[in-house]
Amino acid sequence: MKTALTAAALALALSGTVSAQIDLPELGDASSASFSPSQEAAVGRDVMNRLRESGETLDDADVSAYLQELGGRLGQAAQAPDLNFSFFAVNERSINAFAMPGGYIGVHSGLVLTTQSEAELASVLAHEIAHASQHHLARLKAASAPNQLWLLAALLAGALASRAGNSDAAFGAINAGIGLSVSSQLAYTRDFEREADRLGMQYLAAAGFDARAMPTFFQRMQQSNRFNDNNALAFLRSHPVTGERISEAQDRALAFPLRMHADSTAYLLVREKLRLATLGREEALRYYQSSLKSRQFLSEGAQWYGLSLARLAANQPGPAREALAEARRRLPASPLLFGQEAAIERAERNWTAALDAYRRGLAAFPGYGPLRYGEIDTLLDSGQREAALTRLRGELNRYPSEPALYRRQAAVYADRDALRYHAALGQAFYYEQRYEAALEQFQYASQAPGDDFYLRSSIEARIRELQNRLKEERRQARS
Repeated sequence: MKTALTAAALALALSGTVSAQIDLPELGDASSASFSPSQEAAVGRDVMNRLRESGETLDDADVSAYLQELGGRLGQAAQAPDLNFSFFAVNERSINAFAMPGGYIGVHSGLVLTTQSEAELASVLAHEIAHASQHHLARLKAASAPNQLWLLAALLAGALASRAGNSDAAFGAINAGIGLSVSSQLAYTRDFEREADRLGMQYLAAAGFDARAMPTFFQRMQQSNRFNDNNALAFLRSHPVTGERISEAQDRALAFPLRMHADSTAYLLVREKLRLATLGREEALRYYQSSLKSRQFLSEGAQWYGLSLARLAANQPGPAREALAEARRRLPASPLLFGQEAAIERAERNWTAALDAYRRGLAAFPGYGPLRYGEIDTLLDSGQREAALTRLRGELNRYPSEPALYRRQAAVYADRDALRYHAALGQAFYYEQRYEAALEQFQYASQAPGDDFYLRSSIEARIRELQNRLKEERRQARS
């Protein structure tokens, strides 16, 4: 409930309702908004950090890698150099997605499971990317600065109350903020929603997907609502759909070439990871047994993969291995299949076999993050600390801005070296853009014993950088 409230409010701030007009009006240049890109980034980062800290984001490396890859392709088409798009999953059965200031795009697991093709999922992401690339929240603020600042404060208050578990307070804060601006901004936000449809369809086609996927998905959501599918209501509240809007999208899609885009293996397998996270292992086991028996699925191989995941979650490594073998017989090679093979071996403490699976996976899919992280974790779990450190040093030389690597480095030093532990954790927070937490860790590191001159110099430089950054952000917040 609390996730849905926060996400719905953020989405409403950007979406509004559907306009009855046919022609899109001139809404103004996004760059002319008085809400600066750095202010947008700070607001989005603040809400993102609170969502992370509350545990409402889904922490799965494969899911994150897939959403970032798909979203990145769509984001390139948006040509928004001032934004660094970041995509994340929320473990929530309701069907929704939302854009926050600064390019943060959230996707409910329920939405991914509801899509019937990768193109449908891409169409929703493209729509949200359009909201962000056009700086719709900034332009709302430019049109009515006092009200929109109040709305923004209410949204943050709602997020904080939600994080504290006070759903009533969250609901009240969010509604109070929205109530101030809806009456004066309704027509404007209707136009924004339709602008997101138009531009999102362009991004969708530029990324190689069929533009017809967007009206197809909208139409199915509208039909679901007619049959009182409560899961669809979250999407329809933040993205109101009418027959006119669907018809308009269908007409617009005709201008784009028809593309038969085959679903990627990653899309099919990530859906099953999200299904397990959403249903839980017992319900997931029943689901896979039923779907395989009735032969109702998008991909039989993906169903066997999901059954393998569910069986491993139920501590059944042998049956999980058998289901994985069935999946591999039906699917192309995928890094997620190598990852599941290694996870099964790790569950049985077969460290050598697990490392072999990760390394074969990396030979086939060089640089795939979750396999790299898994190999390091296996070295640590099997007591091979020096080998893990050597691997980490090599990885950090190649990927110096990956928070996941610094978190593993911190884990190595946690009970051995306070200087390096706090420095590594500070780097993890820094690259996650959690700047206050990063500053705190670097300050701890500066007070820890140790005589590494180079490391201490880099710590002091980070402290100065972060103090200046946070000071400037506080100044901008007051302006």
